[in-house]
Amino acid sequence: MSDLAFQSRMEVVHQHISIRHLEQLTHLDLQRQAPPRLPEDDEIILTDLNELKKWSYDNIDAIEAAKASSCHGGPNGSRIDWNNVFLSFMETCASYLRDNSLLIKAVDAYREGDNEKALELYNKSTADIKALAKIWGMGFEMFADLVDEAPSGHSWWNGPFCAGFYSLDQTKPFIGGTDPGRMAEVLVDSNYQFVRAEGVLYNAHVSEGVYTGLFGKFKSAPQTPMALITEAVAEVARASDKTSVLHVTGHSLGGSYSTLCFTEFLRYSTIGQLPAKCSLGDIYTFGSPRLAQRDLGDRLVADLKIGSSWRIVNANDLVPQVPPIKFSLVTGIFNHIDGGMKIFKDKPTEKLPSELGTKPPSRIWPKPSELKAHQTDAYYLSWRNAADPKGFIQDEEVVED
Repeated sequence: MSDLAFQSRMEVVHQHISIRHLEQLTHLDLQRQAPPRLPEDDEIILTDLNELKKWSYDNIDAIEAAKASSCHGGPNGSRIDWNNVFLSFMETCASYLRDNSLLIKAVDAYREGDNEKALELYNKSTADIKALAKIWGMGFEMFADLVDEAPSGHSWWNGPFCAGFYSLDQTKPFIGGTDPGRMAEVLVDSNYQFVRAEGVLYNAHVSEGVYTGLFGKFKSAPQTPMALITEAVAEVARASDKTSVLHVTGHSLGGSYSTLCFTEFLRYSTIGQLPAKCSLGDIYTFGSPRLAQRDLGDRLVADLKIGSSWRIVNANDLVPQVPPIKFSLVTGIFNHIDGGMKIFKDKPTEKLPSELGTKPPSRIWPKPSELKAHQTDAYYLSWRNAADPKGFIQDEEVVED
């Protein structure tokens, strides 16, 4: 199939996914007032379109190399590919550019029966993201918004969502799913009660807030976000004549959502339910907090064969230490999944030891003023150092997170 024929098919797919997404959002109980924000929210998500464009042009060779490998570094246990890390990082940074005010107007128009205006506004809400993806030679689709309820019961419009980037080059098709997340949610204790995931996620014990985001519903909505994500991935994959490699990525709380999404795709692959013409590749998270007991990580170790798990942690980033051990004494011990790599802006990358079956070091909840190392620009500087050919990974020695 030619690239033009694929793009023609994707225009139809876009219409299907957009209508399903708008339909999902009509079930959301609108809360017009913006949710509480940390003063540092805008600083943490400070990468505007022009800055991301500069990063893209400055590292276009890394992007092309990642595309050539379908953003897949090989079977579990392979050496990390920093080109793939960069493209995945850029995907999750780009997703922060969604204009939620335009999306609200799109849903209002859809509720009023003006589908043409709704789709116009819907497309404009991600115009900056698509402009960035065009530089990479990729397309972009929103898949679904995730259920994000505050303790008051209100659902917020600028909560998390899942989206996908896909290669326009059909010689090496791949799909990258990403989930951005709000910083304020990471610091809320109530997000971190454990729940047993019945019938999904290998029945593992995971954070209730993140679990609800993917497997809950907006009131009368007929499908969970995870079901909508799976349906969207299946449609994008069917548009190609070749098998697409699927990777998943996310920054901050989005890394937690991405971990659960990837784990469910892994479960699908073990029971023959991964969408047709899809092959599961890698997961890349950046500054993700802990989100599960060891049973989730153990299943990733047991079942992840073709792809790899990479959990990127910037030096001095305190968010990966959330929730602190004192919280685990009440709920049970939180363990990160394997694949941890600590990156620095001025020293070699270090491989982090497995947390599975351990009691992580005691920490306190980080203050907003202590989150500078969690910012996307801090991760970018450390990636540049890690990707430098003169750098190296200390495989012989592991350090504590």
